[in-house]
Amino acid sequence: MRCYFSSQKPGPADQAGEGFVSFVIPELSITFRARYTGTKAACEYAGLLALLEFVQINPQLFTERTLEIFGDSFTVVNQVNKRLLCRRELEGFRNAALLLKQSIPYTIDWVARNENPAGPPGGA
Repeated sequence: MRCYFSSQKPGPADQAGEGFVSFVIPELSITFRARYTGTKAACEYAGLLALLEFVQINPQLFTERTLEIFGDSFTVVNQVNKRLLCRRELEGFRNAALLLKQSIPYTIDWVARNENPAGPPGGA
């Protein structure tokens, strides 16, 4: 089952500020959007973790299905796939995603923002 996550945080990437996180599960017609305050990377991780927590508390929706997760964050996708070093301030997020992977088998790949159904309208 394909699932998508994204985030949007205006302003400087390394400064905390209010943004939005989202995930979409097209096959189940589920769309989630919420406000989140953090750096750009923290918001990106929050989108993935919101999706994984939804899967964790609703296992009946994902029984015997392979979870394919797509996100438009190069950093999150490559850090969770262990292809990119993780900065200390993001280790808690990355470790939470890896911990959840032990109970929720999933793959994670990158998708262009303008092709991500969880992305902001217009791919901004």
